[in-house]
Amino acid sequence: MAAVGPGGATTLLGRDAEMAALRGVLGRAGSGPPAAAVIRGEAGIGKTALLDTVAAVAAGEGWRCLAVRGIEAESVLTFAGLLAIAQPLRGYVRAVPPAQAAAFAGALGWRAGDGGDRFLVGAATLSLLAAAAADRPTLVLMDDVQWVDRESAEALLFAARRLGHDRVAVVATYRVGLPLPTPLDGLDVVDVAGLPANVAGRLLGPGFADGVVERLTAETNGNPLALRECGRVLTAAQRAGAATLPVALPVPDRLQDAYARELDALPADAWRAVLLCAASADQAAAPVVAVLAGAGLEPGACLAAAADVVTLDGGVLTFRHPLLRSAALGRATSQERREAHRSLADAVPDRDASVWHRAEATVGYDEDLAGELADLADRDRSRRGFAAATVAAERAARLTADRIQQIGWLAGAADDAHLAGDGERVRRLAAVVLAATGGATDPSGREARSRVLSCLGVLELYGGTYTRAAELLEEAAGVATGRQLLRTLSDLSLIYYSVDDRVLLTDVAERAAAAADPADPEQAMLAAYLSGAAHVWAGRPELGVPLVRHAIDLLESDPDLRDDPRHITVASFAALWLMDPGVALPYAERRLARAREVGALGMLAAGLTLAAGGLAWLGDHVRAYAFAGEAVELLGALGRTTEPGIAHEILAVESAGRGLHEEAGRMLERARHVVAATGIQGTPPHLAHNVAYCALCRGDLVEVVAVLEDQIERYGGVGLDLAPLGVAPHLVEAYLGLGRDADARELAARFAAAQPETPHEHVAAMVERCRALIAHDIDEAAAAFDRALAHHAGRVDRHEGARTRLLYGMRLRRAGRRIAAREHLHAARQEFVAMDLTLWAQRAVDELAGTGERARQRDGSAQPLTSQETRVALLVAQGMTNREVAAALFLSPKTVEHHLGAVLRKRGLRSRTELARAIAGQPPPDD
Repeated sequence: MAAVGPGGATTLLGRDAEMAALRGVLGRAGSGPPAAAVIRGEAGIGKTALLDTVAAVAAGEGWRCLAVRGIEAESVLTFAGLLAIAQPLRGYVRAVPPAQAAAFAGALGWRAGDGGDRFLVGAATLSLLAAAAADRPTLVLMDDVQWVDRESAEALLFAARRLGHDRVAVVATYRVGLPLPTPLDGLDVVDVAGLPANVAGRLLGPGFADGVVERLTAETNGNPLALRECGRVLTAAQRAGAATLPVALPVPDRLQDAYARELDALPADAWRAVLLCAASADQAAAPVVAVLAGAGLEPGACLAAAADVVTLDGGVLTFRHPLLRSAALGRATSQERREAHRSLADAVPDRDASVWHRAEATVGYDEDLAGELADLADRDRSRRGFAAATVAAERAARLTADRIQQIGWLAGAADDAHLAGDGERVRRLAAVVLAATGGATDPSGREARSRVLSCLGVLELYGGTYTRAAELLEEAAGVATGRQLLRTLSDLSLIYYSVDDRVLLTDVAERAAAAADPADPEQAMLAAYLSGAAHVWAGRPELGVPLVRHAIDLLESDPDLRDDPRHITVASFAALWLMDPGVALPYAERRLARAREVGALGMLAAGLTLAAGGLAWLGDHVRAYAFAGEAVELLGALGRTTEPGIAHEILAVESAGRGLHEEAGRMLERARHVVAATGIQGTPPHLAHNVAYCALCRGDLVEVVAVLEDQIERYGGVGLDLAPLGVAPHLVEAYLGLGRDADARELAARFAAAQPETPHEHVAAMVERCRALIAHDIDEAAAAFDRALAHHAGRVDRHEGARTRLLYGMRLRRAGRRIAAREHLHAARQEFVAMDLTLWAQRAVDELAGTGERARQRDGSAQPLTSQETRVALLVAQGMTNREVAAALFLSPKTVEHHLGAVLRKRGLRSRTELARAIAGQPPPDD
């Protein structure tokens, strides 16, 4: 399949299109979009040959090439693949942020101590590759990614997706039909198909008749490896077409049979060497050599006899093709495999590898080994990741005869799998635990059952329907006790809040209060929080706020709770219930920062969503935009198809307020998918309100009317703050824009009449704004606008206050009162600029132009920042260096540098100092 072209460059037969695609990946490295691709195809199709060729091309162009080859037997060895990539770059570790470097070194065993979360290790991988690429373009090659250990694959792909502005490229190969350690979303796909007959003939070489070539091509689907293997086994007469071909040719799904015949021909000592290589968890030759020598054999002679199958080079043993390893393990009897593992257990220097070999060699129960595996799971949980921990915990459970211990370990394995994001394993393990604990009355059985039910419920919450999630969590709550019960009830509260069910939320709070042990700070905190939230939502803030504050005090004072990422949602929701950013946001932000620091990205995604919603409601649209964008990115990276927040809706609204209508449309479409996936029928009020706002931003008043009239019919038009007919302000504005003045007046009257005697200040402001909009007389309108602004004064909702000023200025301008109009339009524009809502700022500028005054926007506010640019700007304004910003946002310093340049250009600023002043201070004057 391979040939040598001009200048010694390797070319592949029939793979011009594939190589062009891969050269394109190399060519765009550092230009912005991630340079990453996966070569996908069946076994033997030529994926590795393509990988080797692109490596040769890159090396010829001065690239540093780093490679890891996935091996099935090593897929449970956490960070084994990453170690192969990182070892040549060890000198660049000094450029990695300290927290990331510590986690990285611990995970790879470069120093004693525990490694960090898998995502923190991923961030360290990103930093390491970015530092290396600053010296020399770097290509990372992952052959057979399906067998690369999960932690390594996740870390490398996490980096690949975020290194668009660094000269780093990542190319992997994947054998279709096998499970992946992590999704390959976001990578270019280079599909590799079989060779046509004319190319197959060139690959087979001379001596093959055309008819034979066509038959072999058809029988093998043009698979290059199968073609070569066929060429090896056919006689000269068969090649020439003088003899019939075998009935069963070694096509790809039968390659193992062909390999088995080759393995069967090995001498006994060579076969033993091959099996030891296949069973080894490491390509290092030393353990295999030690076992052979210990058995009284000559290692050199054994390996020489197996040279056609496995080669020894520089102390490393390599199979001629990865399938040969599988074939060897498949050919061996169970007794032979156990004996190989038993021998290796005593020869390998690594303690963890020895435990695994002993586990593979054991039949039946072994309580001591089970305990060692459970200890290994504990070490992996804090050092190497939850994916490794769940495998070890499950194997420990299989080796113990103690039913109680077995079920407990399986429940723990399910919990680890949930945290690792392995939903299939969660469901499989949970099924075993549930079957074993049906009707269980003993505390341990009930605890195990509640744990797996809770895992299933949260799994459903983030990837299924709210109805099913609630059923599972209610069932878990029915058997749970203590902390597990309170945590389960807290998860239930997210569902009931999301579906707007105040009755069930109150019920959850009452159950938590009745069950909580006041001596346990976590239980006491959750009980107080849930009760406080229920009271605030029911319109009793005088009862709820003190309870929420008490929950916050417990969260912040107890050392075990203070930085526990598990409760980041509680801290974030507290900002909503207290309606007081001065109290709530500092600790919420500290927890978000801590979650970033330790790489707890699963909890970070939820916390960012909730914080974004609270910030938007409190008028901080700069950070709301930044947080919502990061939340959406993380939800995608974690593969979460649903979520108990509205991150996509918040990002849609923030994008629309900046004039980014295509982005807003994409986010709304995703939000609709989330709503549908959760089982909610129709368009819930929060989504309808946000759809209408986005339509208002782009001037589609027809859609505003259609969406909000439907809401009145379905839900009475309740507002986001639960105000009766709360949709009226947007709808009145749309009616007037469409010339439906009578409908606008009628709705404004109904809206005012629906409110209580002393409505919330925001609602009162909206009532007056509607009156101002429908007023016939300019003086009447001005009086209503003034009353609206008085209600807005001092409130946190800056956006609607600025919108009221904009509408006031527009009305004054149309009445010919240009000087008075300018006062309100200037004020509105300054507010919109401060909130970075560039669309509305531009509308104020346009209105000012209508008064005869043109504002010179030296602040560049007409150019919207992206969410990621906003994140970078906020952290730079805090005084962080590019490297510190990169560590906080899991980006590379070069990407931060690129975004910072864009921020300065769009904002018309010249330095980081000016950026800090612009974000912290007032916007510059128009002139």
